[in-house]
Amino acid sequence: MSPTVILLLVISVAVLLLGGYLWRITSSRSIFLNTMFGSTCMLLAAYHAANHQKMEWAIMLPFFTTMLFGGRAMGTWWRSRKDADMVLPAQLMTGVAGLSLTATISAYLSL
Repeated sequence: MSPTVILLLVISVAVLLLGGYLWRITSSRSIFLNTMFGSTCMLLAAYHAANHQKMEWAIMLPFFTTMLFGGRAMGTWWRSRKDADMVLPAQLMTGVAGLSLTATISAYLSL
């Protein structure tokens, strides 16, 4: 296994754990679905990176997760201006977006 595959697998678990905690504190069904989708995307990206076939999927899938959590994080940060309880979920979503962006850049550099 290459370091990129290991990184993608570790980030997949991190997305699952952070998203699970985020779901517990917000009780939002869409957060749960985003977490499952994001973690699955990371696992599929690791599979494509390990096989060295269709490497564009190893880049696109983490990017989808980045955009999904990044867009939601921006909206939550905007909402946290009036509701102070939304700061922690916004920070967690930003963390997940940052991790998945790291996975995207790593997959791109491993081409």
